[in-house]
Amino acid sequence: MLFRLAALERNVTDLRLLSQFADLRETLTHFSEELQQLATGERPGVPPGYRLVASLSDLIGRWENQVGITTRFRHHGMNRPDLDDRTTEAVFRIVQEALTNIAKHATTASMVTIRLRLMPDYLMLLIEDDGYGPGPASTTEAANARKRCGIAGMIQRVTELGGTFAIRARRGSKGTRLVATIPLLARRGLRRSGGDPQ
Repeated sequence: MLFRLAALERNVTDLRLLSQFADLRETLTHFSEELQQLATGERPGVPPGYRLVASLSDLIGRWENQVGITTRFRHHGMNRPDLDDRTTEAVFRIVQEALTNIAKHATTASMVTIRLRLMPDYLMLLIEDDGYGPGPASTTEAANARKRCGIAGMIQRVTELGGTFAIRARRGSKGTRLVATIPLLARRGLRRSGGDPQ
């Protein structure tokens, strides 16, 4: 793909298109590196807990620039160093998938809000947009159609960690709201051993 891209670039003189080719080449190179990491059993692109906010900020900023939808990222209490790798991976991948779905299916969205809040016992992630899906469907129909786009993987990630996941049309307005809560590692241990002590 990179060789083919280089051949195409030789015939392009439009500076705007050349810039887009450069972005595409960077994406393909990054994708190739991730595939090599996967082949050796690594977890590519997933930040450690203490880097989650910085990595999400970078991801969201790049997505906003590429897609052109204004995005607000709010986080609270994320200075704790005790986020385990599985929780970090679940949150990072859910944000990736949700943003991909919005870009593909929320064709009229003008604003996306992402909130990440670390509570004493759990982590809460909220993602909402103000866009309808493609076509003249109602808000509820559009939201239902988008549930099928990568949602199963999100649900699996959250339920494997003992959390809850919900996605629905925003109440009283257009758009979709996704909420995931994931118990922290210590609380998951309590659940596995029979629940909280009385």
